[in-house]
Amino acid sequence: MVYIILILVVAFFAYSNRANESDELSKPVHCSMVKNIFLGILTFMMMMQAKGQQDSIAVKPVISVLPLVYYTPETSWSFGAGAVGNFKLGNPALETYESQLVVGTAYTLLDQFLAYSSWRVFTEENKNLFAGEIGWYRYVFFFYGLGNQVQESDREQYDAALPRLRFDYLRKVRAHFYLGLRYHFDEFNITTVEENGLLANGNFLGSEGGRISGFGPMAYYDSRDSQLYPTRGIFGEASFQTFNRALGSDFHYSRWLMDFRSVHAINSKSVFVWNAYSEVLVGETPFFALPLVGGNRLLRGLFEGKFRDQNLALLQAEYRYKFLSRWGAVVFSGVGNVFSKENSFQFNQSKLTYGIGGRFQLSKREKLNLRLDLAHAPGEDFRIYLTFGEAF
Repeated sequence: MVYIILILVVAFFAYSNRANESDELSKPVHCSMVKNIFLGILTFMMMMQAKGQQDSIAVKPVISVLPLVYYTPETSWSFGAGAVGNFKLGNPALETYESQLVVGTAYTLLDQFLAYSSWRVFTEENKNLFAGEIGWYRYVFFFYGLGNQVQESDREQYDAALPRLRFDYLRKVRAHFYLGLRYHFDEFNITTVEENGLLANGNFLGSEGGRISGFGPMAYYDSRDSQLYPTRGIFGEASFQTFNRALGSDFHYSRWLMDFRSVHAINSKSVFVWNAYSEVLVGETPFFALPLVGGNRLLRGLFEGKFRDQNLALLQAEYRYKFLSRWGAVVFSGVGNVFSKENSFQFNQSKLTYGIGGRFQLSKREKLNLRLDLAHAPGEDFRIYLTFGEAF
């Protein structure tokens, strides 16, 4: 837990310095509000740490330092380095989930750069769960407009840099069930857009960048036997967040999210998993915060960011087969779409995706897979994904 606090302290002061160097007249109230939110999170975590001093590390941490090499259609080849720390807190005689801290940095052949840390920490007997991410990203993004009927010819590129903070705190209220709070922060600094393009014309909210800062309640249920490679159990998450100027956000909107996954063991070598996912946004939402499909997680086979709108609904499934102790194969498919309030979900306009993949378990002890997927959607190019962990 101390590692997480230190990371947030560094991020807080970095952000404070950045804000002080910016135009003092432009966003004085927002900068002060975001600083107060960061300080509030730090104070809360320190209080929880002081309250749970008895939650010492029960099992010697396992720290792995790895080179990072991955590929997605949105980033091209990426190279970097990362470290993963796995540990358990509290009395080793009690059943406590394994905690994980990840730190990494990478550079892509599209001249993108990212530095980040993510964490998932369970206190003794899983009474509390801290999860989140902090990072800085300089990325090349792609924009096609809004809706589910955009064309490939609409594609344009824009560059942006952003600091990011995600923070969840959950308290166990009964077996497998948690209630808690979620905070999201992004500051989207758009540096380059295409001349005479969609964003250059200023017709889309957020085309000049901006800050989003949102807070709200969440509920969480997880009975899976593993979070990296489950073979049975159920996962469910529901959250609501409000983004408004009182929290330092430049935009005022609400976000509802639902994520449900069901894992079924067919036999000792085969697992079937399905996932239902939806997002609903209401209010003045900037284009860069709208739900979107595609990428290596939601409907593989679609280019991430091509289809985005106020709402998203999808269903996807995957069959996983392990033919050797550390080698496996999968087949998967999904269907879903984005849609607006004016144009409700229409099944005949849904996007269908499907594909196959291979898996290699990187460690005999930890069930973390190297994932290679080949995916396709009718009317789209074939997409290759080489990354880590499962899509859902």
